[in-house]
Amino acid sequence: MAEAEAAATAADPREVDAPALVEVRAQSLLIAIVRLALAAAGLSAAIVRGTRPGPAAGLFALGAGVLTLAVLGGRRGAVAWDRLRSAKPLPAGARIESRRQSLVRAAYPSTIGLSVLIAISLAIDSALAAVLAGILAGIGGVALGFAAQLAAWERKRGARVLAEPGGGGRVYEAPR
Repeated sequence: MAEAEAAATAADPREVDAPALVEVRAQSLLIAIVRLALAAAGLSAAIVRGTRPGPAAGLFALGAGVLTLAVLGGRRGAVAWDRLRSAKPLPAGARIESRRQSLVRAAYPSTIGLSVLIAISLAIDSALAAVLAGILAGIGGVALGFAAQLAAWERKRGARVLAEPGGGGRVYEAPR
């Protein structure tokens, strides 16, 4: 009898094993803000450490521009939109990861790694720190642009997009 009660009250195994999903737009927007703030701090630190403001701004723009061109010239964006167009309906019992956890997940390794490199380069060459801060700003700008495009796409479809954590997980759509 006790076994029957335990079996009847046990959670559906699919719900227990289901990964927590990430709100894609919120994650993109939050990580963009963090990246842009860290990039601004990196540029400011490069200026404080001795790179004159004009050259620092130019090196910052160079880093941001090179990163943006690399991203826009790649195929990764097209693949992401293809995955969004083929999103499945949100399964019953899906869990949504907290925004804080989602932000931490998005920051590793690129944002954390670049921030560490900026800090190290400040002790070696502040001009290099300005370039690296620009690269960080570039990935922040790309994330911000994606969040804006995704917000418009979600509004048009009357849905929100959720995905399994990591770059290759399944993508789901839930009504707003």
